[in-house]
Amino acid sequence: MSNADNNGIHPYTLIPLPADAPFELREATEGKGWGAFATRRIQQGELILSERPMFVIRSTRAYPGSRHLDRAFRDLDPATKALVGLARENGGPEFTSASQCFIQNSFNVSDTELGFYLVQSRFNHSCQPNSTVPFTAYADTALAPVRRYALVDIEVGEEITFCYQDDIVNKVKDERHRLLHFECRCNCCMQNFAASRKSDMRRDLMAALTYMNHGVLPNGQIDDSDEPLVANRALKKQAEDRTMPITTQLVHQLWHVVVAEEEGIVAGMIHELASNIHYLARSLKTKRNIEIAELALEQETFADMFLTASRFLGEPDEGDDKLNRDVAEMRAIRIAQYLENNS
Repeated sequence: MSNADNNGIHPYTLIPLPADAPFELREATEGKGWGAFATRRIQQGELILSERPMFVIRSTRAYPGSRHLDRAFRDLDPATKALVGLARENGGPEFTSASQCFIQNSFNVSDTELGFYLVQSRFNHSCQPNSTVPFTAYADTALAPVRRYALVDIEVGEEITFCYQDDIVNKVKDERHRLLHFECRCNCCMQNFAASRKSDMRRDLMAALTYMNHGVLPNGQIDDSDEPLVANRALKKQAEDRTMPITTQLVHQLWHVVVAEEEGIVAGMIHELASNIHYLARSLKTKRNIEIAELALEQETFADMFLTASRFLGEPDEGDDKLNRDVAEMRAIRIAQYLENNS
């Protein structure tokens, strides 16, 4: 045990926070260990925390590279070593493995490097997060700040959370827990059976809509499983062959927003979805379709946008061929990048 543990003081109370930090570290409820809680109202889009790494190592196939990790720990000055030693497993016991300590307290700072962030790592996971940590690659990774922003307004006393893995957003509860390697106890996962079933249905629908948008799985492969994400064979083939009308794609994107909003996660997705929606709307060439799209985007709610746009669902457009060629090219680039990053 550390001296802090022996003195009956939890190590996290000794972690130095920025003077203007809008949060405090304290014990969470329902077996979630410790977490970060707002000490004042935090506005949507506000910077919550910017933190530089205590040290950076290269990541190898044997994540994280043990040689790099051992050397990094060895080279730390005594003060930094003491701070690193404050990290605890889920706010409880000391880590018995240096690699586990690093894994649970690290963020990517480049495609090949990871940094140790003592404060950023104190924020708990939620499948309905209210903050985000966007990835930014830096030339000087030793000074690379990881920044956390509020996705929504966060009230005093509310826990500040984020999603540990971006790729679980379209997964049902059991699959999320399997990929996270723990049983999440966020509000989304602690719903009663009926509400949880509805949540799973929404996540499945978002997965299907994502597939229809890209026409492939994240690994670049066609979904040829016995139970494909998209059950409608005609729509599935249109998505895979890039022959789906712009009108249908636009309706699907608006539908995606409506479902994500109902699931309580639209704030973390709206930037990408809104960008897709406006790109599709600008690609329309047929006058009637343009008029309906403009009318839809003038509506005040996403649900009304979706209902208005549904009037031209499936209608062909003069811009279909060009849009689908362009999207096919972008898809090929995205797949190549994914395969390179996951090889």
